[in-house]
Amino acid sequence: MVALIGRPLANRLSGPYHAWQARRRSVDLLRRLPAQGLRVNVGCGYRPISGWINLDLVPGFAEVVWDVREGLPFRDQSVDALFCEHVIEHLSREDGLRFIRECRRVLQVGGVVRISTPDAAKYLCSYVNNDEFLDHPRFGDGTVPRIDLVNRMMRENGHHLWIYDTRSLSIALDSAGFKNIQVMAYGLSSHPFMQGVDSKEREFESLYVEASR
Repeated sequence: MVALIGRPLANRLSGPYHAWQARRRSVDLLRRLPAQGLRVNVGCGYRPISGWINLDLVPGFAEVVWDVREGLPFRDQSVDALFCEHVIEHLSREDGLRFIRECRRVLQVGGVVRISTPDAAKYLCSYVNNDEFLDHPRFGDGTVPRIDLVNRMMRENGHHLWIYDTRSLSIALDSAGFKNIQVMAYGLSSHPFMQGVDSKEREFESLYVEASR
């Protein structure tokens, strides 16, 4: 069949079936999860965390294939640690606020959510003050206009829908009823399970905020 119609068309035709299979496997796994003590890595991408439930919209490294705009597929107060690395900026402001409320719903009392995302303040302050952040080697050889780097962070070819600084993210967590909202440093956490979970390659541009239920 592939020889007759070509790989791109074959992939398009088989895509819905593979998506259905991934969803079926995800639902089966979700039924078998314990009622408490879960550790969930939301938006795992190519970086799953061993010993955690890795969730992503795209099949690949995720055990649970899920669109978080539909809510989180876990019972009330079943999750002890919830890690969300560079996910929330891919949601609209309204979907982001709903997602944060869902995080609180699924967390146990005392459970912790850790959210990292591009830090808008780093980009904007660097642009205005002409400081060294936008000269970081991760941005290339310095030939890209600085305003293009700001646009890339805010838009990412349409994939970024709402950008945060620490204040706006903290306000969103507070409005959802979270407590103990803290701005954290890369690799450091108030929760033992969260120590060292951050991706090194994202450290240079990220903010980190934790909060508990």
